[in-house]
Parts: sequence; C-alpha cells; structure tokens
Amino acid sequence: MRDVRRAPVRLNVALALLSVGFAGLGWLAWQSRAEELAVAADRQAAMQTAATHAINLLSLDHRTLDSTLDRILATSTGEARAGYETTLRQATLANKSQQTGVLRGTGLTSFTGTTAQALVVADSVIDWADRDDPAEERFTRWRMTLVKESGKWLVAKAELVR
Repeated sequence: MRDVRRAPVRLNVALALLSVGFAGLGWLAWQSRAEELAVAADRQAAMQTAATHAINLLSLDHRTLDSTLDRILATSTGEARAGYETTLRQATLANKSQQTGVLRGTGLTSFTGTTAQALVVADSVIDWADRDDPAEERFTRWRMTLVKESGKWLVAKAELVR
C-alpha cells in the first residue's frame, strides 16, 4: 500500500517539473521575440530618421529657412550639424532657392544598435526666385552615418554618393 500512495506524489512532482520546464521555455521564446521586435523597431527608426533628414535637406525655401533648418538640426549631430548651421543657411539665402524633395528609397547597409549606415535616394526640383532659368531637377544619393544618442537616432554624417 505504501508504494501505491507514493505513485501519485511522484506523478505530481514530475508534472510540476514539466510545467516549470515548459514555462521556462515559453519565457525564453517570448524574451527572444521581444528582443527581435525591439531590434526591428530600432532599425526602422534609424531608416525613418535618414529619410526625414533627406527630405528636410531637399525641401528648402529661402522664405521659410529658419523652420526648415530647425527640422534639419533636430535630426542631426556632430559633423553634419556643424556644417548645416553655417553653409546651408548662407547658400540658400544667397541663391534665393526654393527646393522640393521627393524620397525614392532608404535602406540600411549596416546596423549595430548604436550606429547605422543608410543609403538614401531622393530627387528634387530647384527653382531660383531671382533667375529666369527654368527649374532644375536633381537626383541625389546619400550615404548617411547615424548614431543613437539618448535613445534617438541622429545623422552624424551625410555624404553625397555618385
């Protein structure tokens, strides 16, 4: 009789251990999926920053330059930011240009979680307020280096690619 009573106890212990094991496996699978989703969201955020930055660079208007420049500076840091604050303002005001950009594509070529490289393809039409020249179409390709600072992706370098 003694062995008959121990069988349900052993069965209950075995079932409890199996339950704990399956719960642990489920938690590991959930944790892995959560990490995959976080990385995918981070990659998407980096690409979105590169795309937004490009469109802002190509949508300049000498009449509303301050607000556009603020948007450009909000998505840039380091070398890129320093260059925009002076040269972009001077060139746009001196040429009295009006430019409208259209994004064609963005993709990441590398991604580490804190840095990324993006390729951006965009087109623009440029018109000059004080010239009789026809508007000019330009096809622009960039290689952008992005860094994650304080949880936000920013463009640290934007190089034109030919």
